[in-house]
Amino acid sequence: MKASQNIRLTTGLYANYFVHGFGMIILTQNLLQLAHNWSSTLTTASFILSGIGIGRLVAYLLMGFISDHFGRKTSLLIGISTYLIFLVLTPINHSLSMAYALTVLMGIANSALDSATYPLLEEVSKKGTANTVLLKAFISTGEFLLPMIVLFLANEHLWFGLSFMVPAAVLLVNLINIITLPVKEIRDKTIQATKPALQVSRGKKVILLIALLVYGFSSMAVMIWFTQWITIFAEGIGFSKSVAHFLLSLYSLGSITGVLIVVSTLSRFNVKKLLFLGLNILSLVAIVTLALTKNVLLANLAAFFFGLSAAGGLMQIALNSLLTIFPNRKGLMTGTFFIFGSIASFTVPIITGLLIKVPGLNIILADASMAILSLLVAITVYICLPNESQSLADARKTIDKIDKEILQLVDQRFTAVSDVIFYKEKSTLAIQDLKREGIVLDKIAKESPRKELVPYNQAIIQAIMDQSKKYQAAKSNQLNK
Repeated sequence: MKASQNIRLTTGLYANYFVHGFGMIILTQNLLQLAHNWSSTLTTASFILSGIGIGRLVAYLLMGFISDHFGRKTSLLIGISTYLIFLVLTPINHSLSMAYALTVLMGIANSALDSATYPLLEEVSKKGTANTVLLKAFISTGEFLLPMIVLFLANEHLWFGLSFMVPAAVLLVNLINIITLPVKEIRDKTIQATKPALQVSRGKKVILLIALLVYGFSSMAVMIWFTQWITIFAEGIGFSKSVAHFLLSLYSLGSITGVLIVVSTLSRFNVKKLLFLGLNILSLVAIVTLALTKNVLLANLAAFFFGLSAAGGLMQIALNSLLTIFPNRKGLMTGTFFIFGSIASFTVPIITGLLIKVPGLNIILADASMAILSLLVAITVYICLPNESQSLADARKTIDKIDKEILQLVDQRFTAVSDVIFYKEKSTLAIQDLKREGIVLDKIAKESPRKELVPYNQAIIQAIMDQSKKYQAAKSNQLNK
């Protein structure tokens, strides 16, 4: 693929996620107008949003299959086309059933784009982390700009549907861009070294698996809950329309800032667990503050810091942690993780639609329940997940610690060998016992946790036994002098 085509493809992928930033909040930002179009109550309209989660839930595995077997371009075109249909038809539709079908279509579009984009970005460039961060940044940029567009249209008494047509225009241009590109399967010519799994006990591995999958749900739920209701909530407690919409823009700005801080911090320091825990604490404090304050400045600060923490890359840290535990099942774990996020997309609109009916309920304070659940997972991860090596120095420090433990065990082994010498001398047995050595090596083969290491483990144990025999011979000579 030529360099110019590579740039066009990469730009197109980022443009899709810029539009996706619009798409993530475009229904909630226009919910009152859409409810009027659908001749429905606000509660019924909020139920329609659950279609996004349904679409994602049913499509992730199918779109992944299409992407792998029929090409990334096929999946990309499905994603762009279905997103375009959603954006064009939603503001002019007046049917409730059609509205639900269109939100399901949006969820399918999201799954199709994910299934093509993440593999392509890995194939176009080796900078996987930076590429993922940029995707998140483009999403946050779209989320930041849309409330301003909605507010401008409202103040100028223009048709709300123009907020749908702006991202639709971007997608239309990008559709032409992708169609005219010779997108081929870009395969790495060099074998990528697979980072070994973290050494975690089976019990802790199960605990972490459950906890991180729960986080796939709670981290998505806390953000959907907030973006769906913050504008309506803020207006309900007396904030002006401009302030209410600006809170969401500040949340998006905080998200972009958080992404940059997280990547910068993790690239310099081995503090992933501590950062994960700290940002989840900040997320809980920010959402509670936002729910309880009626001070505009404090609300603005809380919205910014909630975006910085909750939407600043915590989902990516959780997914990355899951993949380090199960490096040989990355596809399965990634799909499962996002399925739990899809469940949140489906259930949160239904749950909040029911909760909003409860008189006097603070809908944003109720969102703190998801933040608490996320914090409990973060505490679990902090306790159960071992630290990862982030540099050569870190790896060597870990090896030095293990070597120290090995030395203590070797010392204990040689103490036991001294007892063997006593009994062999007493029974006039030979130092070398090839039958015993064979039994030991067979046992090592059976008990080695990683089968690819069996020959190395056997070689190490054989070397220890050889040195033990030399030690026995030396001690025996001393005893017989």
